[in-house]
Amino acid sequence: MFLKFKKNNKRDSQKIDEKKDVNNKKKFSVFYIFRVLIVLVFIIILYIVFNFVRIFNKEEVKVYEVATGEIVNVDRHKGFIYRDESVATCMSDGYINFFVTNAERVNRGAFIYAVNDAPSNIKLYELNDKDKSSIKQNIKMYNNNISDLEFSNIYLAKDGLRELINEINIVKQLEDRDIEKEISAKEKGYAKYAGLISFLIDGFETAKSDDFTEELIKGYSVSKYETQKKDVRKNDAIYKIIKSPEFVIVFDSVYDYDNYSNKDSLRIKFVYENVTANGRIDSFIGSDGKKHFKLYITEYPEKFIDKRVVDFEIENKKVHGFKIPIKSIISKDCFVIPKNIIEKDLSTDEDMCYKFVANGAKERVTFNISKEDDKYYYISIDDALSKVKYGDVLTNRYNDIYSLNEVKKLEGVYNMNKGYAVFKNIEVIDRTNEYAIIKDNTVNGVAIYDHLALNASEINEGDLIS
Repeated sequence: MFLKFKKNNKRDSQKIDEKKDVNNKKKFSVFYIFRVLIVLVFIIILYIVFNFVRIFNKEEVKVYEVATGEIVNVDRHKGFIYRDESVATCMSDGYINFFVTNAERVNRGAFIYAVNDAPSNIKLYELNDKDKSSIKQNIKMYNNNISDLEFSNIYLAKDGLRELINEINIVKQLEDRDIEKEISAKEKGYAKYAGLISFLIDGFETAKSDDFTEELIKGYSVSKYETQKKDVRKNDAIYKIIKSPEFVIVFDSVYDYDNYSNKDSLRIKFVYENVTANGRIDSFIGSDGKKHFKLYITEYPEKFIDKRVVDFEIENKKVHGFKIPIKSIISKDCFVIPKNIIEKDLSTDEDMCYKFVANGAKERVTFNISKEDDKYYYISIDDALSKVKYGDVLTNRYNDIYSLNEVKKLEGVYNMNKGYAVFKNIEVIDRTNEYAIIKDNTVNGVAIYDHLALNASEINEGDLIS
């Protein structure tokens, strides 16, 4: 019995060990699965965090909607102004007071100035709201006209604003009474001609337009010349009268001569004055032996009364089409693939073909077509590299074979209609510094109301709209 008991005890021990092994295996299996799950969850969390950070930090894709429009090409010129001007001189020394304002239109015989041995005490009037408004408008006008190209206008602004107060007082005195009869002076000046008054004397009042040379424009600066004086000497030039509203703008046009030589008139825009005018045009050979043009203008003579050099633009041509911003345009390398290799998958509406992989097997690939012509499709390399690479062999369902080895650089835009950036080729008809006109309704190109990435250089193909 004892031996039998021992034998049974041994079996029980074996059974216990077997149960322990089973339990240990079960515990190990559950622990292993738990560890794997933890790792998978950790990987998923990292992926979510990575994409969140990437999207959060990614530059916002700004979108532009395609619309029809036009751009106007202009030729920009500098011109030199000639006028029918008559300069008045003073007949005695002394202090001068003017009783007309700059750019004022006067009749022949109008009372212009008085000279005395001592400064006259002109009664000062308190400025009303209208006067203050006039001063503010003048300051704004001078501020708008100041530029790097016409910095010399600051000298006119300095003198003009200082004289404006005096002009307001002159006008008020003339409104109050007939000051000409009351004032005593050693010399009184009267207008010899009817016309516009100007106090800018620059020495070109008697110059002839046929004597124009390019050097006149390059060397001219209003700061070198006289404006309204306070004290005068005998024979000093003190003001001038512009006798005719017509003025002539002479400009150099070596490169554009053929564009204008067959025209009778032109419409121009003055750059800094922001006004347009029509002018009769004529050509001539200057004293420098070069070809030049004359523009005869009769509009806004008072705006240019103190100007000798002006910047203006001549409209060259208008171009119509789809108008897009220049910064939406980018250049990309594209694979060139014959049209018989790529076909439309009717079930998915995708453009696709096959590529050969290991052991002669074929793999289906799809493309976003950037451009097509009569013979070829063009596929952006950045878009295609996740599917094919240079040198891959492509085929279709008819077993036509093409080796992917031709690349062409195309100009295009990122189309965002699908919610991500797809490169599309464009055909630029004309462009300025800010906009381009592109051919409309090109096959596989840009269509009206398409949404394009505005900041094309700041994004990558495939980027999502954020």
